Amino acid sequence: MPNHQSAKEEIKRTADIVQVIGQFVQLKKAGKNSIGLCPFHAEKDPSFTVSSDRQMFHCFGCKKGGDIFAFWMEYHGLTFPEALKDLAERYNVQITEKFSATEEKKRSDLRETLLKINGTAALYFQQALSKAARGNPAADYLKKRALSKEIISEFRLGYAPDKWHGITDYLREHKIDLERAVQAGLIIPKKGGGYYDRFRGRVMFPILNLRGQVVGFGGRVLDDSLPKYLNTPETPVFHKGEFPYGLHASFKAIRQKGIAVIVEGYMDLLALRRHGLDEVVATLGTALTAQHIRKIKGYAKEAVVVFDSDEAGRNAALRSLPLFLNEGLPAKAVVLPNGHDPDSFVNTKGLPEFLKLLDSASSMFDFFLDQKLTQDDSDIEGKVHVLKEILPVLSQLRNAAQRSLYAGRLSEQIGIKEEVILSELKSFKQDLSGDVLERGLKGRLTDPKVEKKIGDIQLLNLLVHHPKAVTGLINSDCKTLLSDDTASKIVEVIFEKYRREGQFSPENIEENLDNDDVRIRLREVMVADSIYSNQEVKQAVEEIREKARQKRLSDSVKEIKGDPEALNDLLLKLRAQISC
Repeated sequence: MPNHQSAKEEIKRTADIVQVIGQFVQLKKAGKNSIGLCPFHAEKDPSFTVSSDRQMFHCFGCKKGGDIFAFWMEYHGLTFPEALKDLAERYNVQITEKFSATEEKKRSDLRETLLKINGTAALYFQQALSKAARGNPAADYLKKRALSKEIISEFRLGYAPDKWHGITDYLREHKIDLERAVQAGLIIPKKGGGYYDRFRGRVMFPILNLRGQVVGFGGRVLDDSLPKYLNTPETPVFHKGEFPYGLHASFKAIRQKGIAVIVEGYMDLLALRRHGLDEVVATLGTALTAQHIRKIKGYAKEAVVVFDSDEAGRNAALRSLPLFLNEGLPAKAVVLPNGHDPDSFVNTKGLPEFLKLLDSASSMFDFFLDQKLTQDDSDIEGKVHVLKEILPVLSQLRNAAQRSLYAGRLSEQIGIKEEVILSELKSFKQDLSGDVLERGLKGRLTDPKVEKKIGDIQLLNLLVHHPKAVTGLINSDCKTLLSDDTASKIVEVIFEKYRREGQFSPENIEENLDNDDVRIRLREVMVADSIYSNQEVKQAVEEIREKARQKRLSDSVKEIKGDPEALNDLLLKLRAQISC
């Protein structure tokens, strides 16, 4: 049975990183690479690059990158052993159990334990819902809300009986470590010793990750007590503002239709699913977050956010605008008629009427304007107030044409000249120097005319894209041409690996680098195009050798300056070399 290193290599040989990442990020072909919007930071212009040739990814914005395992760990929030196990199962690669360092293994074991405990708890809640249907308040509630048996089964809905020790006793009977159950957020320790159930007298909604594992729960009361909804607290496997509810069941429909319908609550999502709308996710009853949008935009080209008709719903819509602008996902807004949420609307009006609302949805920006203009007076003070609220939002748009378009629309709505709005907008614009720097770096890595003037990139690009060039450079003083330590470290590792093994593969160099800056520099060179054609490599090697020779001569002259005898000896040696 293969060990973890051989299993890792077999997975990398079997899996196509573009195909794997393409399940979570919308990628477009760009030359030999694929690019898309980074799922790890906010951006509007794609800087997330995936190389099929190198089987690696790199983001020129946030600098995250690496191989298929690095992506899987970052995207799913997993340790390496968990990522290895996931991908091994996907590609039918066997691994031994003892494949991780001690601390990493502990974290992995803890997460796996918590997930198993959550799965056991979900089964308990499901059994409690199915037992004693007569007089079961949760079953009565779900029947009243018109949820089908299929939906209840698919989403594994359950019931936490109104007992202080229901799940506690059940877990104890099943030999579950109760301290681990505390870490899973299912039970709470008493001050005087012992434990009691966190969820009591509630309909239970298991929250599943994309791998179909239960990471947490949401529980809804069956009376008027508060809080109405109670979620699992933050745990090593559950982060409330990170993962949309129902994405595990909806991502295929979202990708197929190119649109994601975002609602607030569990019942909203389940009601829409029952009526046949599959491309829907929910926010666990919390405010929409940037993390939610980053997950969704990997599957959707557009989002429609459905808000309740009350003031809280409208305010939530207004807060969402800068999030969508920041994340680069086009969005529309729907506010339901008074007295309705998505659940009540679709159950009383039907899906066709709900779809009509979606079709008539206005852009988030237009909705923002409409709401602000109706809330404020039309006098000067009101207009100024609107302007002050919306300019910081517009300043987050990096596209000048987009800013001008929105400024024009704002001008029409509030009656202030467009040039005045654009002038005011300048004072709010974010500093884009970081983006300019990144674009400049990308340009240096991909523009041959520029790169050939830069010693560091010239040499690195040659060695990485044409490994055979190392034979002509390894005994030269080419390292003296390098201007920074990161480039020097990469070249040093390449030469050392070649001397030791007689060859090297650029894809395997990163694991020999112990500095993040150096690894980032290497990835940027690897995903860039080659500066040289195969026919130009020999000439490039000669040019670099000559530059290194001239640099060595220049340094020697500087060292012996003021010593006529030493300088004369140097000149004699040079003449001898030329005559040869």
